Amino acid sequence: MIVGLTFLSGVLGTGHHYYYIGVNKIWLVVGGIFSALEPLAFLAMALFAVNMYRKGEKKHPNTLALFWTIGAAIVSFVGAGLLGFAHTLPQTNLYTHGTLVTAMHGHYAFWGAYAMIVLAIISYSLPNMTGRKLYESSKGRAAFWLSNIGMLGMTVAFGVAGVVHVYLERILGMEFMEAQKETNVHFVVLLICASMFATGIVFYIIDFIKHGKPTDEALVSTESYRK
Repeated sequence: MIVGLTFLSGVLGTGHHYYYIGVNKIWLVVGGIFSALEPLAFLAMALFAVNMYRKGEKKHPNTLALFWTIGAAIVSFVGAGLLGFAHTLPQTNLYTHGTLVTAMHGHYAFWGAYAMIVLAIISYSLPNMTGRKLYESSKGRAAFWLSNIGMLGMTVAFGVAGVVHVYLERILGMEFMEAQKETNVHFVVLLICASMFATGIVFYIIDFIKHGKPTDEALVSTESYRK
């Protein structure tokens, strides 16, 4: 049910973008209706992930992979679900489409629905592929929290700047560059948060490189399997 609702709402929900490339207005209606259903799919995924975590009695040894997996479910619900719904209805989207409000939704949705799940898969598979049981590390935890706090700060900065952007340019009719000047202060916050995010990713890469090379034990077992 979750997979079906995800595909149905996700594929048809992208129709609200089509209107802006010159297709028939029906896509604005179809996209608005089905993209409004996307939060239900993402909420179901988040609840399913948390429920599986509880059923596992929170004893999974790979805490880093667990952090990224549960985090991906929750962040994707907020970014793709709630923030997407916040400006997906046609009456709202006519004003917010292509503004910094779109950047707010896009950044947090991509981070949760795509990037975090990739980092979760890497964190889960790396110890099994290399023989290094890297289930806990200070750099790994720092990578998770710094990148997520940084991305959340970037999302908030985009959101606040986006509301100002929409009001000044789309409602008051101010020129784009003039409206942009009024949001410059938010980009200072954005830069600070982006630096925090980048630091977290650097920690993740360092941890990956440090522990990514297989141990002798893993290499021997691999050679034996090939023979």
